[in-house]
Amino acid sequence: MIGRVAILGGSSVYTPEFISSIIARNLAIGEIVLIGRTEQKLQLVSAFCQRMLDKNGFPTKIVATTDVAEGVKGSNYILNQIRVGGMMARARDERVPPMFDMIGDETLGAGGIANAFRTLPVVLEYARVIERAAPDATLINLTNPMGVIVEALNKITSMNVIGICDVPTVYTKRIAKILNADSRGIWVDYFGLNHIGWIQDVKIDGRSQMERLLDRVTRKKPDGFDVELVELFRMIPTRFVSFFFRKDDILKKQKEMVKYRGEELYEAEQLILAQYEDEDLCEVPELTKDRNAVWYEQSIIPLVEGLESEEERELVLCVKNNGALKGLPDEAAVEVPSVVSKKGIQVRRVGESPCFLKGLFYSVKASERLTVEAVIQNSYDLALQALVIHPLVPSLSAARGFLDKMIEDENLTLR
Repeated sequence: MIGRVAILGGSSVYTPEFISSIIARNLAIGEIVLIGRTEQKLQLVSAFCQRMLDKNGFPTKIVATTDVAEGVKGSNYILNQIRVGGMMARARDERVPPMFDMIGDETLGAGGIANAFRTLPVVLEYARVIERAAPDATLINLTNPMGVIVEALNKITSMNVIGICDVPTVYTKRIAKILNADSRGIWVDYFGLNHIGWIQDVKIDGRSQMERLLDRVTRKKPDGFDVELVELFRMIPTRFVSFFFRKDDILKKQKEMVKYRGEELYEAEQLILAQYEDEDLCEVPELTKDRNAVWYEQSIIPLVEGLESEEERELVLCVKNNGALKGLPDEAAVEVPSVVSKKGIQVRRVGESPCFLKGLFYSVKASERLTVEAVIQNSYDLALQALVIHPLVPSLSAARGFLDKMIEDENLTLR
């Protein structure tokens, strides 16, 4: 049994999906500590989570606290899912960049950098507490911008940090469906940076199915696949890759949006919280399920199970490079296959990136590394450098205009 799991950002209305997943997978955990900042919301979510467990006769105990040190103390695993500023802050990351002719997103480009300036100081504050209160815990990061957060924590702290995203698993399942195969029997050769992942081979029983997959994707044109990019590069890009190859089309759509995703999620959040007030509610409501928070069941639970198992399994994780992707610094956070077991994590060496991706990867990583330094040093010039070299930022004037707006919106004082 796992003694204690702590969740930073535990008051999220989607935390009950995690509880639902541990019940479904029968994952034995003594205590789950929900750590939040807003007492009322935290109590609503924690009470609902406990009702779910009690209804299913599951022995796990829910503990709620606003004290980070008390919450993480004695934890085996700490799940970081904080969202500083809430969903409306995400909406700014999506809405403001298009004002400066840039794609808006909470992870990539200008929006990702704004998110880092808002989020990274809080994460580092928590990290200092964790290093004192739970030095042996494994921190599993879900918080965006993933690459920046994982790289900063690896650089600045002594913690055992793992980042994980649901995108690789989602694409493995999509590919399995296309090939009429069981996703558990598929080996996917995945590599890249967080939200900029590529699949260069797929094997079943040791035999490559890549040509068959490429043929079916180009003929059937299934949802979630950029068929033109597949045909051009003969690999499978994940959906966020299109940001870099279809900037004009995506920007045009974003400028025409009446409501951004963050705004939709904010409105849904208020309705979900109202449902959680019902003391007879013991199952995850449909409105919560509409978010399709598959990352708990498909990513987090398999990772924890793997780390608790003697048997090795391979998962795609956001980890320190250490030579996995040649051409990138060893300390860079990359997203690559890693062998997971009770012994720890062994990152698989992917080798050289295809030549057409080397410049893209290097530019994005250089921007992320500058972002970390800009936050640490509270530097205007480094923030501007991080923006202007990012492939999704079109010019110095756009970068400067966005940065000045970001400083105003986020109430920052940069030197």
